[in-house]
Amino acid sequence: MALTVYRIDRDRADRLLFLLHGWSAEQHHLAAYVPLVDPGERFTAISPRGRHDLDDGDGASWYDRGREGPEPSSFRQALDAVEALIEHETTAAGVPRSRCVLGGFSQGGFLALALAGRAGAPRYSGVWAMCCGLAEVRGLPLELAAAAGTPTLLQHGTRDPVIPTTRSAKVEARLRDAGWEVTARRYDMAHSQCIEMMVDARSWLAALP
Repeated sequence: MALTVYRIDRDRADRLLFLLHGWSAEQHHLAAYVPLVDPGERFTAISPRGRHDLDDGDGASWYDRGREGPEPSSFRQALDAVEALIEHETTAAGVPRSRCVLGGFSQGGFLALALAGRAGAPRYSGVWAMCCGLAEVRGLPLELAAAAGTPTLLQHGTRDPVIPTTRSAKVEARLRDAGWEVTARRYDMAHSQCIEMMVDARSWLAALP
């Protein structure tokens, strides 16, 4: 299944920024912040739409959810779809994974962390994870230590009713223990985004080599 993609192409960019939206959003959601987070136009931004259109709105989801979290088969299929997109885009642009940043909000953040942290994953330039956790999915082994040194920006709302701050803190601790270079920021908000998040993301992206 080919993913619907919204792109912001930069003529002189030699880096790619993949942005994965959350449940009930769509491909334009995070792309709308690109002019703010990348004013220097260092990145071509690629923002795919989730695999499943929602019945009660115009948004989409990446995978099915159960009582204990992501449904394993559905989550792995979402990872495979995004991985195929990344492979296509990096090959077409001639850009290695080491010059690609994975960004995601909520469901998209779960996918971004899993793509960078699963067994055999290539090394990415960085991971920008918003309001999410670290997926524990049957049949998806993680080797976080293999990605030690990966710059990672974790952003979370202190009033988030969907992903509690305690869960976000556990993700931060696990990544730090595995050697990831974690920058963690908290904001006075619920399960959402705010301008302060994007300002911090701009500084973080600009500092990446």
